Amino acid sequence: MSKESRVKKSLQNMKVNLVAYFVTIVVSFFTRKIFLDQLGDEFIGLTTTINSLLAFLNLAELGVGASIAYFLYKPLYDDDKGKINEIISIMGYLYRFIGLFILCAGIVLSFFLPLIFEGTQQSWFIVYYCFYGQLACSLIGYFFNYKANTIFNADQRQYLVNGYFQLTQFVCTIIQMLFALYTNSCAIYITVSIVFAVVNSVILNWKFNKVYPWVEADYRLGKEAIKSHSEIIQYVKRVFVHQIGGFINNSVMPLIVYAYASLAMVTFYGNYILVNSKISQLVNAAFSGTNAGIGNLIAEGNPKRIYDCYKELFSIKFFAVLYLSVCLIYLNSDFVAVWLGEKYVLESLIVALICADFCLNLLRDTTEQYLNGYGLKADVWVPVCRIISLLFVVVAGKFWGLVGILAVPVVVQLLLMHVWKPYYLYRDGFRMPFIDYVKLLVFNALPFLCAYLITQWVITMLGVPEGLTLTWKVFLIKSFAFCSVFGIFSFGFAYLSSEGIRSFVGRVREGLFHKK
Repeated sequence: MSKESRVKKSLQNMKVNLVAYFVTIVVSFFTRKIFLDQLGDEFIGLTTTINSLLAFLNLAELGVGASIAYFLYKPLYDDDKGKINEIISIMGYLYRFIGLFILCAGIVLSFFLPLIFEGTQQSWFIVYYCFYGQLACSLIGYFFNYKANTIFNADQRQYLVNGYFQLTQFVCTIIQMLFALYTNSCAIYITVSIVFAVVNSVILNWKFNKVYPWVEADYRLGKEAIKSHSEIIQYVKRVFVHQIGGFINNSVMPLIVYAYASLAMVTFYGNYILVNSKISQLVNAAFSGTNAGIGNLIAEGNPKRIYDCYKELFSIKFFAVLYLSVCLIYLNSDFVAVWLGEKYVLESLIVALICADFCLNLLRDTTEQYLNGYGLKADVWVPVCRIISLLFVVVAGKFWGLVGILAVPVVVQLLLMHVWKPYYLYRDGFRMPFIDYVKLLVFNALPFLCAYLITQWVITMLGVPEGLTLTWKVFLIKSFAFCSVFGIFSFGFAYLSSEGIRSFVGRVREGLFHKK
């Protein structure tokens, strides 16, 4: 695969995903208010909690999808169709058993729903319908969508998966909103979700069969081939252990919040998570396709190009994430107040911890992408430490409530994902001294500290309103003032300080010049 085609696919991923993102984000925030008003805080909290429960079952996936994608990079690069079919057959064979296990485990788990949701105001029909509906949607991926999801991702065509998914989600959300307004029916809300999960699967597989008509998943071939591919099973085991860390952050936390509070508090917490997740989607849309690109770049084996690409990608993403994180901390509660109402606003320390977790989660991606590209998964003790940290989360929650629950993962993630992981990459991947990473981090972080201090002084001089904002007009003025001033100073300082930012700007200039 040439460099040109890799860049072209990355740009295509970015363009499609950004368009889909901006189309859906307005609908998501607009409909959230309607769903809360028409269906109730408790029902929205119920759907969030059930998603977290089903995430436990999805751990049975064992990281097969991510592992298979890694083993597809070279066959796709070499256009080895036989090898691709063999690997996909192994995946189909494994996913058949994983899907059946999740189905059986889900049925068993459903027997305990009366204990889990004891005291809920929702009818048991709604609780069970929501549970089995979401379980069915999850199983579609294991039995029908796995080929398209995996190969599109490994071949840098993730924009097709995201594009069709966002389109069906957009239509689904609009229809759910209309039914919520005119019927207030939670059952219809769930039914529409199930129908559009099926519709998305049909469209995705239709497109996949057009692009890759030669790909077939033969279960018998998979059963035989897996015996001669012990390296896949070994890699799956390592990836599985690492995926537990992300699972803890995304799925266990809402359950712990529910354990110490209520379904309503899960909804309050979920409102902020929704805002942050939409910003995450923006960042991921902008950097979509880089996973497979990095895998192919490493496969080419040019150490200088590999590291230069890392520095540039790290600097660009660091700037984007830190800029958005600072803006979120400053404006998040104001947005929730004008969007949903003052009663949904959480205390400032909780908001800061939520935003810090959001920032750390996104900043780790570049290092993780390169670790995945090198196949460096031997540090299985890291997710084990994150599991053990749950004990500290529970204890902290007992003494300090939601603040304690959120503070422990931030500290743990900072130490494991932003100290150890870069050290591991520099030691076993780049084979360079760790001090080089420290320098890279410092030269990218310092501009933001300077920019923030100057921005605070400037907006005070401009007379920008302080305190919680309760009207859209004041919110827009406050947002524009802070984001624009902070953006100007942070980018200016970053350009002077960061080699990666200067390299990126130079690349953009060169691209524009050649276009002309």
